[in-house]
Amino acid sequence: MGEAHRESGAGRLAFDRLGSVGDPTVLLHGALDDRRTWAVVARQLAPSLQLLVVDRREHGESRGPERRAPVADDANDLARLLEATGDFPAHLVAQGYGGAVALRLAGERPELVRSVAAHDVPFVELAGAGGNGLRTFLRELRAPGAAPEPESLCREYLRLLGGPAEQWSSWGDSVRERFLASAPALRRELADPRSTAASTEALAEVSVPVLLTTGGQGPGFAAEVASRLGDALPNATVLALPGTGHLVQLTDPELFAGVIGTFLLERNVPVS
Repeated sequence: MGEAHRESGAGRLAFDRLGSVGDPTVLLHGALDDRRTWAVVARQLAPSLQLLVVDRREHGESRGPERRAPVADDANDLARLLEATGDFPAHLVAQGYGGAVALRLAGERPELVRSVAAHDVPFVELAGAGGNGLRTFLRELRAPGAAPEPESLCREYLRLLGGPAEQWSSWGDSVRERFLASAPALRRELADPRSTAASTEALAEVSVPVLLTTGGQGPGFAAEVASRLGDALPNATVLALPGTGHLVQLTDPELFAGVIGTFLLERNVPVS
């Protein structure tokens, strides 16, 4: 991947640009990773789309001050990046926490966004009893003085959001190192209530097409969250990917790329 950087207005965002035909498309990673998570998916999509594969602030090679309101700050960073590069309106493809950022940007700056495809958006506040484990974890994490050790934080987060194939021990050293490097940013992101909840009013402002995917091996509440999001969003499709998990871009990248590619290519038309 060819690396580039742009000043976002609050630091420097690192990204890779791939592909030279088709619509501008952003690949936006989740809470516990960086842009390397998209390597296989990006290779699959690059022949048909112009990709920007971005490190969000405090992740990977992006630099900038700590975010005070992570979801809002990340959405603003991405808006500035798209404006600086001219790559808009863009499709936004996101996993996990990245979906909260993508939906916020689509609602606030619709002129920059053509569609959103998001896997396992962690809006656990939309879930019933199935989300109790994650809600308890979040209450403890957000309590004054809470200071979990990085590996414990990562392992518990993956336990709550991952399936049997996504436990800590199943990942290689390089992936675990990426997770650990993202642990401080993860804590700040999960401390932001907007990472796990969105108002009905805000969701109603998202007028672009939205694809919401979930996997049977991911968190038990994911299907319920996707269903309720689908009801709240004006133009949403909900699609189950049986056998996949929360980190679908790592465990099933070819399948995910095929699903995303079909959704995006159906919308790959000139702006009128």
